Amino acid sequence: MRDRDCRGSRDDESHVFACAVCRADARAAAAWRAYRPGETPGAVDERFVRSVVRSIARDRVAGRRRRWLAAAAAAVLFSFCAGLAHERAARPTTPEPEESYASLAAPPSALTELLPN
Repeated sequence: MRDRDCRGSRDDESHVFACAVCRADARAAAAWRAYRPGETPGAVDERFVRSVVRSIARDRVAGRRRRWLAAAAAAVLFSFCAGLAHERAARPTTPEPEESYASLAAPPSALTELLPN
């Protein structure tokens, strides 16, 4: 632990509950005290090892699937935006004279009757 990270005093044991830095330091110290270098670990259950390996493989497959779905969604969005830009570029920006005269001669729509004067 670095002293500048700690906001409390080292003498107060209850400070460990409030300070995350001191709590991590205390946990690391306890783990080193419990470590015995000459001991061999006990037998490990093979079913547990197999279930952990299966879980890791499942997580890898799920992560790969999420990446593929994200890439597909990005491709669909990009193609939609590119198609929309192509469609807008193909459309003329100014209306043809026939279209502007036709809109002037068209009868008013039913919605204009609902607007107040």
